[in-house]
Amino acid sequence: MDKIKRIILMAVPMSICNFRCSYCYLTHRKEYYQNKQPQYKYSPEHVAKALSKERLGGIAYINICADGETLLTKDIDKYTYALLNEGHYIEFVTNLTITPVLKKMLAWDKKLLKHLSFKCSFHYLQLKQKNLLDIFADNVQRIWDAGASANIEMTPSDDLIPYIEEVKSFSLEHFGALPHLTIARNDKTKDIEYLTNLSLEDYDKVWSQFDSDFWRFKKSVFGCRRKEFCYAGDWVLQLDLSNGNAGECYKKRHPFNIFEDIDKPIAFKAIGRCLEPHCYNGHALLTLGCIPHVTNVRYGDIRNRIKTDGGEWLQPEVKSFFNSTLVESNEEYSEAKKRMILAEDCLHDAVIGNAKRIYHLIKKN
Repeated sequence: MDKIKRIILMAVPMSICNFRCSYCYLTHRKEYYQNKQPQYKYSPEHVAKALSKERLGGIAYINICADGETLLTKDIDKYTYALLNEGHYIEFVTNLTITPVLKKMLAWDKKLLKHLSFKCSFHYLQLKQKNLLDIFADNVQRIWDAGASANIEMTPSDDLIPYIEEVKSFSLEHFGALPHLTIARNDKTKDIEYLTNLSLEDYDKVWSQFDSDFWRFKKSVFGCRRKEFCYAGDWVLQLDLSNGNAGECYKKRHPFNIFEDIDKPIAFKAIGRCLEPHCYNGHALLTLGCIPHVTNVRYGDIRNRIKTDGGEWLQPEVKSFFNSTLVESNEEYSEAKKRMILAEDCLHDAVIGNAKRIYHLIKKN
């Protein structure tokens, strides 16, 4: 069975969305509903070559997510197809309401669809308000019927609490299981905190009824600063699809470009010490192993659900690949190399920190 070699967090700079969710982290950013399509510098074929198995060293898990609704991105199906055709596994984030584009993707060869998983964002209140609940449910079934994978994820927002029973009833009827829960986060806060007015005790009481292993794991690492050596930058890259600008993770020490010269090897180098307050997407990054041996929980297991009819949300190939870890296909650094990178981190951060302080002092005066 295929094993994961690298994680590519593929950001799509497209802010058009047909929903307006109260908890959307996009509203905390400058990209907030600018209604702009990406200006691609490179073709799907070029991007696929830039991310070839030979250049990455093996098969990648690629998460494709736009600032807005991903299926509204121009030509996103072409880029997705090219990357699947290269042999990678893709998790495609979508609110699942743009049926024509979805149908185009589901018409692809079954061999490709076995590597494709849709992370179906179940925005219940918006779907209900816009009379799109049946379309969402039909599209989930359409994905399964085509031979691809679909997992249903819901954000546990305070305004959803009065509708919990109808959410559960609808989900059991149409998905054969309750949705998994993520955590709404407040990107406006320094420490990227929970987005809720409830106490954490009440929050747990309300949402634990969904019995979501995904939520339980995410909650167990949410807010915990990672002090271990992190391999983001080597085993993980965050990448802008429109231009190839890349870096270690969501915060970067050494940004670079991997699309400009695809004959040049990618300079993979681990970040070492994390720059974020906590690994808020550790549900994927930690379970897939960007920090080795930190957990025995596996990504495929917490994304999957067993349906009431005995079927599963994830197809066997996707589930197996999602349950592999990066350390199975990569060699860990020696302790000496880790110490060297951590020392370089400290020097780099000190220089950047001092430069910022000098800049602000000059600007102030």
